[in-house]
Amino acid sequence: MKKLGRLFLLLFVLQIVILSCNTLFAQKLKSSDVPADVTQTLEFQYPYVKVTGWVKDGSDYVASIKDEGTAGKVYISASGVWLRTTFNVPQAELPSTITDYVKANFPDFIISVSCLEEKENEKTRYYLEVKPDGVGQQPSVLTFSTTGKNELISRKDPANFKDPLAPVEKPAPKPVAAKEKETKPATPAKPAAPAKDTKPAASAKPAAPAKDNKDKDSKSTTTAKPVASAKPVTDKPVASAKPEAKKPEVKPKTEEPKSQKESKPEKPKKEKPEPVITDEQGNVALKPNAVPDLVTKALAKKIMHPEELNWFLIDSMYVAKCMNTGKKTACYITPQGVWEKTLTALTEESVTGPMLKHLNDYYKGWKFKSAMKEQRADKNDKTMVEFYEKANYKSKLVTTALFDKTGKLIRTIDPDYELGGGNKASGAEEEDLTKYYEKMNMSLESDDAKNVPENVAAVFKLKYPKVANVEWKEDENMNYQAVYYSARGKEICVINSYGEIVETMVMGKLDNLSTTIQDNIKKDHKGFKVVEYYSVKKIAEKLNLYKVLIQNKKTGEEDVLWFNLSGRPVEI
Repeated sequence: MKKLGRLFLLLFVLQIVILSCNTLFAQKLKSSDVPADVTQTLEFQYPYVKVTGWVKDGSDYVASIKDEGTAGKVYISASGVWLRTTFNVPQAELPSTITDYVKANFPDFIISVSCLEEKENEKTRYYLEVKPDGVGQQPSVLTFSTTGKNELISRKDPANFKDPLAPVEKPAPKPVAAKEKETKPATPAKPAAPAKDTKPAASAKPAAPAKDNKDKDSKSTTTAKPVASAKPVTDKPVASAKPEAKKPEVKPKTEEPKSQKESKPEKPKKEKPEPVITDEQGNVALKPNAVPDLVTKALAKKIMHPEELNWFLIDSMYVAKCMNTGKKTACYITPQGVWEKTLTALTEESVTGPMLKHLNDYYKGWKFKSAMKEQRADKNDKTMVEFYEKANYKSKLVTTALFDKTGKLIRTIDPDYELGGGNKASGAEEEDLTKYYEKMNMSLESDDAKNVPENVAAVFKLKYPKVANVEWKEDENMNYQAVYYSARGKEICVINSYGEIVETMVMGKLDNLSTTIQDNIKKDHKGFKVVEYYSVKKIAEKLNLYKVLIQNKKTGEEDVLWFNLSGRPVEI
């Protein structure tokens, strides 16, 4: 019993050692344990995602995230280099071509992992792991393209992989049976069998009548029989020779015209020109190979399964127009792969809540025409509703109402507006909805903007040529702040009066603020709450810092705090 107890103790200790060596076990990390370089890389790559946890996989760090409800994992090296990102894809949402491939090539296997995989300088692709059902089975790794027919890109089977499509080998015959077969050939050496086969010699029994040599006429009759049998033999070749002489004459005549007919298709055919695809505004669709990889990668993250996809280049923006979940959609992406906005056509049922209440209160008897939702990178989402007022049914003059993401009215565009229904009533085509959004985004130039020196504005324009709708401010150091929105959210570029960029700031999500900074604020600034914070790069000092704006909950007093990348407070 003592030996048995020692054996169990040894196995228990061995199991503890194995589990402690497993990087996926006991390697869950707190946010404060993650290096600053790693967290900065995550915030730069995915500024608006929610981080649900950290795990250390070998020397790499893995962040579990949620982006617009989709769960994913971001892999980052210890030095802060982004390696790859995966976003979970339910099996029910996989393209049928992929599931059909798995069913055909891996019958009775299960899909244990299915996701979208993103890598640097590579197109986004589907990543699958399939394996036999059971514990301890090694998976086969498959990757498929996210465009076209979802072609197979790569397949890697484990070392001990058994192809389920391979023919089943029959078991080798038993050695005993083989010996029996070898001994059997020795027995057939019976001479008696051939002796029985000599019965055909009985046909030579005409020699027996030769014993009755009573007269010579009987011998002549026996010799005449073989002569008679020779006649049919000579007749058959003659009869077969007649058709053989006719056949070669007919065959060449039929073969020659066939070869002539086969040579006719060799003439070059006229190639039909490819159909030209245009949108409602007459923009010509681009060929798929003309769209940069960064752009297609950005689209794959926003729209998983676009249908009837066509690309257009509109005002230096790549616009993907497609059907998404049965809705007409347009996704706007910069040449650098930065998503700007997505326009989605909505049905009448989408006009609900505060929007519907506003229309019913102020436009009794209104009739729905169309609706469009705009999702923006700066989170200032809007919804546009086009409708006919009761007095404008016959003239078909359109009134437009713009609402924010909460359903609150932003502004109304009346029919006699310069983009109103006058042109539509005259029978002209409906104008591009983006023109309405240009009016939505228009802002009056502030006094500060008028006072910005030309050299300062020129430096900003050179550094950020694609940025529009910039708000200029002057800070306490007599520097000029250009406030704008990008895919990362609110950004600020600070330029001094000499036209030099002195620092850049990117607003972060409050959920991503490190626990070390939060603990410091709770300890040293009781009664304050964090309003917003920025990742700051000071160009001249070559410093990376966090700028945190806090506010007193009772008095509303605000203050600015500075922290280093480790979350420790610093004086600026």
